[in-house]
Amino acid sequence: MNSTQLKSEYARKIEDMLADENFPYRRGNIVWVQIPEEWKGSTHIQSGIRRGVIFSNDVNNLFSDLIYIIPCSRKKKHMKLHVRHHNQYILAEQIIPIDKSWILPDRGFEKIDSLTLKKVESNFMKQFGLKALIAS
Repeated sequence: MNSTQLKSEYARKIEDMLADENFPYRRGNIVWVQIPEEWKGSTHIQSGIRRGVIFSNDVNNLFSDLIYIIPCSRKKKHMKLHVRHHNQYILAEQIIPIDKSWILPDRGFEKIDSLTLKKVESNFMKQFGLKALIAS
């Protein structure tokens, strides 16, 4: 297979994925994940079975076994960068690389609306100094 054919094959896969509303690894989907307890230790890193928002881009999520999520919590902790979504908080100041095998597909996924995703993106950018904290 030459490089032009390979590019066409990848392009078709990407187009098919983008057209599939049930693709579980789509950016902005909330999925259930099993984050190893060893990660927690004595720190504030989230672990265990919990929800997480897929934050890496869809093309990465299609081809890579490593994706990035932002964990969710039901505990309210007056953090300026947390984003409320239904009965949970999206911890926009945290991002975790996970293996796709940590996702629990039998628990399904939830799509978040574009306004909530924009708030998460904005707060993420504030956390990493890509946007002023004082900006709206």
